[in-house]
Amino acid sequence: MSTTIRIMKRDKERLEVLAKKSGKKKLTEALRFAMDAAEREVEGFRGNPAAIEEALRAAAPIAKRTSERVDEELVKTIE
Repeated sequence: MSTTIRIMKRDKERLEVLAKKSGKKKLTEALRFAMDAAEREVEGFRGNPAAIEEALRAAAPIAKRTSERVDEELVKTIE
C-alpha cells in the first residue's frame, strides 16, 4: 500500500541530493534511508536528559572560574 505526501520544494531538493549521495535510484528509497538513519540516531541516545542538565548546572560555576583564570593567563602572555 502506498500514499502520497506533500513536502516543500526545498525538502524535495534535499532528498534528491541525499538520493544521489547515497546511491539510491528513487526518492522513496532515499526517504527510507533517511528515516532509518534518524531512527538509529534517536535510539542510540540512552542517557537521562535530566541527569545531563543537572551535571551541566553543577559544572557551570567551575567553568566560570576556569574561564576567568584562562583570561588571566592570556593577559600574562600578551604583556
